[in-house]
Amino acid sequence: MAWLYERSNSDYWWLGWRTPDGKLHAKSTKCRSKADAQRQLAAVDTLSSAKASGASLDAVYQSMSQRSRPRVTVKAALVSWMTECESSTTPETMARYRTVADGFATFLGAGDKGPMVEEVTPEQIRQFLNQRRAARSGSTLNLERKILSMFFLREIGEEHLSANPCAAVKASKLSRAEKGRKRAFTLTELRTIFAKCPDDFWRYLVLAGFYTGQRMGDLICLTWGAVDLQENVLRLTQGKTGRAVQVPLRPALRSMLAALRTSAGKVKPGEAIWPEQSERYERSGSGGFGNQFYDLLTTCGLVPARSHRAKAKAGGPRTVSPISFHSLRHTFVTLLKATGGTQAVAKELAGHHSDAISDLYTHTDTATLAKAIAALPEVTL
Repeated sequence: MAWLYERSNSDYWWLGWRTPDGKLHAKSTKCRSKADAQRQLAAVDTLSSAKASGASLDAVYQSMSQRSRPRVTVKAALVSWMTECESSTTPETMARYRTVADGFATFLGAGDKGPMVEEVTPEQIRQFLNQRRAARSGSTLNLERKILSMFFLREIGEEHLSANPCAAVKASKLSRAEKGRKRAFTLTELRTIFAKCPDDFWRYLVLAGFYTGQRMGDLICLTWGAVDLQENVLRLTQGKTGRAVQVPLRPALRSMLAALRTSAGKVKPGEAIWPEQSERYERSGSGGFGNQFYDLLTTCGLVPARSHRAKAKAGGPRTVSPISFHSLRHTFVTLLKATGGTQAVAKELAGHHSDAISDLYTHTDTATLAKAIAALPEVTL
């Protein structure tokens, strides 16, 4: 049962109601007239009755808003969503969104006359994802399901839809190979990688990746304003999470940054340390850099060389390597803890939001575990 009431700080009448779990809720009617507000009150009561009887949500919507739910085609909605995303999404992510949007539109045969957004069913989404499964890993497919879910949630916000059809579509089960976690590098591997870096840019990227634990994109696009050589600290806002972190500079990394700063001459705080690579990352994303790092790992004998021609011919999902540039982040967190850093310190430096995420990045080797066991007191004396 709902009720009307007034607030001292508002010119409108307000609706109040209590849900079955006992929580109180309130919503402005946007009506100054009590008679108009009472019509909304009646509509809320109608909604409660409709839910109990299983009536059409569209009928309830019309009852409450006194207008029909706006209808929009899948094609128009996807175009609108892509336009909206362009202003706040990186080129790499935007390209992924477009791939999913275009593929889904083609699968549905979306055109100017339909289908409408509210006509899309969970079964159609399931069939679309199943069709793409042969050429994609389970994790990639789950990401595409998440992208579609974002689209439909946006349509709910636009009042084009009452429920997200993706909610009824289960995530793909990952194969044993796909479940493989990224691992940390050993110290020997790390030294080999650094020694075989082809140029100063990659020496910087490997050293900064290990000594700061930051992501590839943030390090490639790092500006001079983030480097405080006087206070010996790196300050940046992570592109993925928006979290501000500061990491003290290790001497080897500080010396490299100081040399780069001297070589750069007069610079502005907002200028990228690596202008050419930063521009390339902003334009094309991390894919090319990731391939270059894989080639470096191949040179070090840590991963097998891959044939792009053979991969294309196979036409199946790619095999995910357990090591990549992101493994430097795993190494950073792992060695921090192995050398006495606390969970709180590791979380703060890496920019992790929770202990669970920090734990996923921690890989304790057998020797460290044995050392911990050996340190336990003897009880048989």
